Amino acid sequence: MLLGVVLSQKVAPGWIWVSGFVGAGLIVAGISGFCGMARLLAVMPWNRVML
Repeated sequence: MLLGVVLSQKVAPGWIWVSGFVGAGLIVAGISGFCGMARLLAVMPWNRVML
C-alpha cells in the first residue's frame, strides 16, 4: 500500500488506485473470512508436502 502512495506522489496520481485495491481486498477478507491470496499461496508447488 505504501508503494502505491509513493508512486502517486512521485510518478502519477493514478497509482493511488493500487493502495485502494489492496485496502478493499483487506476489508473484504476481514468481513467475509475469505482471503484469495492465502488460497492462491496454499496451492503453489512450494507449499506442497513431499512424501
